Amino acid sequence: MLKNLIIINAGKFGREVFTWAQQAIQAGAPWRIKGFLDDRPNILNAFHYETPILGSVENYPPEPEDRFLCAIGEPPLKKRYCSILEAKGAQFATLIHPLALVGHEVQIGAGSILAPFTQLSCNIHLGKHVTFGTFSGAGHDSRIGDWSQINGHCGINGNAVLEEGVFLGGHVCILPKAKVGAWAYVGAGSVVLRRVAPYSKVFGNPAVAIDPSESKGTEL
Repeated sequence: MLKNLIIINAGKFGREVFTWAQQAIQAGAPWRIKGFLDDRPNILNAFHYETPILGSVENYPPEPEDRFLCAIGEPPLKKRYCSILEAKGAQFATLIHPLALVGHEVQIGAGSILAPFTQLSCNIHLGKHVTFGTFSGAGHDSRIGDWSQINGHCGINGNAVLEEGVFLGGHVCILPKAKVGAWAYVGAGSVVLRRVAPYSKVFGNPAVAIDPSESKGTEL
């Protein structure tokens, strides 16, 4: 039986996830797209989408056949809105694009999104609501925590650990055995050599704290 797929956020990333979901459906995913959840009822007016805005996350009552995907790129907001729906009993889908490559013994949590050309090698653990952008990948034995956002063209090497809520901008490289602490932000194009402290913001090659006051406790 087909499930009703609902995408949280009808903005830029929401439209991307809509496209990937359509392509997954064409490849056999058991969904039909029911609509978007967004508190901006006119956000799609400039585009040609027949899919409706169903209302806001706060006001929508999940139905038994509904399945949700969260198209929000900021981990704290992703957690906030998914948690609202989970408290109402909502169930989340997992989107694996037909052009993604998933290897042996890869665990993928509910609500995760693997964009086209994602590559996950083997013995990898993804928590719930992890998003991989296009042409990103993770090597053997890596661990990525709940709510993390991996943008396009990122490379997470073997045995690396990303704790929950990590944000990687585009083209980030995480070296083997490196560890990125919870809710850390790694700016686009950065290279993480060893450690990033929780809640810090780093940038560069090698990655260093953007704000000098944040550098304490960050080992690179």
